[in-house]
Amino acid sequence: MTEYHFNAELAQRHGVNGAIFLHAMAFWIAKNQANGRHFHEGRTWTYNTLEALAKLFPFWTRRQVERIVAKLKEDGVLLTGNFSQDKTDRTVWYALADSVLEVYGLLAPSISPDGEMHFTKPGEPFPDSVKCNKETVTDQLNNIPPIVPQGGQAKKKKAKSIPKWKPERFEKFWAFYPRHEDRVSAVREWDRLKPSDQLIDEIARALLWQTKAPDWPVPYACRYLKNQRWMDEPPKAPAMQGPSRPAARQMSGWHMEVIDGEEVMVPDGSG
Repeated sequence: MTEYHFNAELAQRHGVNGAIFLHAMAFWIAKNQANGRHFHEGRTWTYNTLEALAKLFPFWTRRQVERIVAKLKEDGVLLTGNFSQDKTDRTVWYALADSVLEVYGLLAPSISPDGEMHFTKPGEPFPDSVKCNKETVTDQLNNIPPIVPQGGQAKKKKAKSIPKWKPERFEKFWAFYPRHEDRVSAVREWDRLKPSDQLIDEIARALLWQTKAPDWPVPYACRYLKNQRWMDEPPKAPAMQGPSRPAARQMSGWHMEVIDGEEVMVPDGSG
């Protein structure tokens, strides 16, 4: 028999139906977070169709699921988006607000502990090359088990795409970086580099100008880390070109003089 669970604190805020839905979202997001999947715009997401959700919650109709989702969005605790590569695909993606992630111990810290630099708020969203797997969670879950709060004994599945060194700060770096190919190699270089907090902030400052430079050739993230591309110098602004020497001599009211061995333009009547 399928069991459904909810958090009492969330039920007081958003009702029992809302709490049941948020609990299921937290479970699927925790799985994706543990496996390093579906990380977009600084958050881990899960996705499904309304039809599939109605089957997962047989005591709700499709219309009731729509109303629950709308109410949770209105409350500001449920986020929706579309990160499928096929933009005609209307499968809805779901993420949880920080207040709900905190309840379940899923809130990851900022890439910069002092809050100085945040990779979760780039100037413009970057494309994510992760393909949308069209499997439904119905095939994965016959039961929706309770989420173990932070400090519990639940063990997350380790994945090769999860770094051992400062994984939370890597996720913010990865979300901000413009190219999302070959994550496994990027994780390997990150663990090899073992960047300090100071170096991570240096990388962040470099990426701020690099991602805005129109002619910056964006390398793979693994090559960026391996070749220390954050040490590249910003392009210099083109120098303002003054009038040519013959033209300068023809300027009315000015004349050329040699001062300290250099020719300079001075106004007539000076000296």
